[in-house]
Amino acid sequence: MPRLFTFGCSFTQYWRWPTWADALGMEFEKFENWGLCGAGNSYILWSLIECNQRNKISQDDEVWIMWTNTSREDRYVGNRWLEGGNVYWADGSQLPNGYVKKFACERGYLIRDMANIAAAKQLLDHWGCKYKFLSMVPFSQTNEHNDLGFNPDDTRGQDLDVRLFYKDTTNTIAPSVLQVVFGGDWQSRSGIKCNFDPSRRDFHPTPNEFVEYLETVAPGRLSTATKNWMQTCDQQATDQMLEWREPNRPRRL
Repeated sequence: MPRLFTFGCSFTQYWRWPTWADALGMEFEKFENWGLCGAGNSYILWSLIECNQRNKISQDDEVWIMWTNTSREDRYVGNRWLEGGNVYWADGSQLPNGYVKKFACERGYLIRDMANIAAAKQLLDHWGCKYKFLSMVPFSQTNEHNDLGFNPDDTRGQDLDVRLFYKDTTNTIAPSVLQVVFGGDWQSRSGIKCNFDPSRRDFHPTPNEFVEYLETVAPGRLSTATKNWMQTCDQQATDQMLEWREPNRPRRL
């Protein structure tokens, strides 16, 4: 029996409504969502390894990963993963401003995460399973260009060699959510109101937008029943009537 394992940040596992992973998981009898709100690409790689330790991923299984933006730092403290998110966003990151100004480095983050993605690809190739790489934002652009902030004390724009060095890896990643759904502008659509600030849309794609994304980068994978379910969830979330429990969470360290 083929199994599905998905990995990513809040664009993969979200507390307000189902994501692309939940939609795709409807097409499998066995599905585990290893995504975590605020997770970075290091966490994603580490989770992939733990998932294999627990499940022994086989040639019959599918692994789908939505890589997130590079400006995230993953830490396990006090028996839990800290949901740090983007270090440049004060309302999401738990890092003090002084730390970010001193240590946040666009080039360093890119070197780290390109290696993470390359390592994941090599592992998956070795395991022989089916897999697909998705992305929240394009890795051909900086966090600043993706409207995700920057460190004003960082020397930016000196990473072309890193991108070219890992070109063979990044070429295996499907076009990003930012490109496919939002046309490069996070505010290009009305979406669903933010839970914390109703004057703006929730930063995350809606259930219908996740379906649109999957239909673009992986056409034909969703049944009509699944698309109808996501449409119902979209309407209920818009009306603030959706009771979402984040199913299919795995047991993990």
